[in-house]
Amino acid sequence: MHRAGAKLVGKQRYLPWSIAVLLFSSSIVLSVFFALLSPNIVTQLELDHSEIGILGGSSFIAYSLGQLLLGSKLGAFSPKILLSLTALLASCGCIIFASSSNFLWALVGQILTAFGLSCSFIGVIYIIERDLPDHFSLLSALSQGLANFSAAFLSILFGLTASITSFRDLYYFAGAFLITLATAIYLFVGSNPKISNEKNAPALPLITQLRVCFTSLQFWAALIFYACLYGSMLAYSDLWNVQFQVDFFDETAQQGTFSNTMTLIGVIFGSLTVGVWAQHRNDYIVPARTYSLIALAITLILLLINLSISWSLGANFILGVGLSGSILAFSVIQAQLPKSTHTLATALVVTAGFIFGGLLQALVGLSLEANQQLGLIDRITEHLNFLPKGGTKFLDYQSAFQLVGIVICIGFFSSLFFYKEK
Repeated sequence: MHRAGAKLVGKQRYLPWSIAVLLFSSSIVLSVFFALLSPNIVTQLELDHSEIGILGGSSFIAYSLGQLLLGSKLGAFSPKILLSLTALLASCGCIIFASSSNFLWALVGQILTAFGLSCSFIGVIYIIERDLPDHFSLLSALSQGLANFSAAFLSILFGLTASITSFRDLYYFAGAFLITLATAIYLFVGSNPKISNEKNAPALPLITQLRVCFTSLQFWAALIFYACLYGSMLAYSDLWNVQFQVDFFDETAQQGTFSNTMTLIGVIFGSLTVGVWAQHRNDYIVPARTYSLIALAITLILLLINLSISWSLGANFILGVGLSGSILAFSVIQAQLPKSTHTLATALVVTAGFIFGGLLQALVGLSLEANQQLGLIDRITEHLNFLPKGGTKFLDYQSAFQLVGIVICIGFFSSLFFYKEK
């Protein structure tokens, strides 16, 4: 009887994690909504290019700030209170955005939505560590895979179906779904009794937590590893879009849609495999180094060789697999830093990755537009005469995306500083 009861409790403790994953998936799906529905949003709200750019930029800033300001408060505030309130805030943002008739109200809706969903991923990590710490590597990676599966499924669905007539219905639906999710969070994302019994323990002051993080080599290695790999994934996925592939590689719009989705599918597959591997080994070091090395190797191939469409699909998939290893940065934090600093350290690492991804995207985009060349790839290809030479557009692509290659290389070398205390 006692054993059966323990088994039931174990099953029940997966429920808060499942609900948190739904919230995180909602944040990913809504970002895809905005990207896919941008033409429709521009038409219905009569926006110009600068205004749609401001909507995207404001969302990015609100999400970045929210990750640090709200995410770092998990633990100090009950996750069921914080996550349910932020889900309601995001719901209000979706409804305001759906009912907006001009740029100003659309901007308000975007900011509220992004800020409300900003701590969703940190919430997932917090709940896994709180309720299921023995499965941390597996479930954190699985969470990433499930969220990206939602985005990939949506992208493929949009690519295969006719264009949506209005963005409003989808955002109204998202608002209603988030209200339901906020209710589920409040009802089922309780607190771990073991953690509740430790509430009386004095919390470390913020300055002390920052000092512990910033003086830890493992924290910096995890931050650089995550920022480089996850930032590259963000920049590559956003810039390797349908229009980019049509312009630079003469693909059709449908080919571009599937090619763009292959990186995301690779992230899904890689998240599942790296989580299982790390959990089976009870070790994150070898998987982190292996997956980042895969990402580095395939990036060099993409930079040096003008692949055919079919080969580029496979290369993008493998790149996504390699970049998915970024999730193991949080296993480093869990294993190497004091428990009292985990929430703040996670918030700092997640925010760094998100901001660095936006910065890298901007640098690559500016390089493509201004045709700025670092010359590194040119020096390498001078000695590789056996490689097929690409056209002018491919050379422009090489020059811009070598920045991504450099960043992934830095991420791989940061993994060499990971160690496991004996």
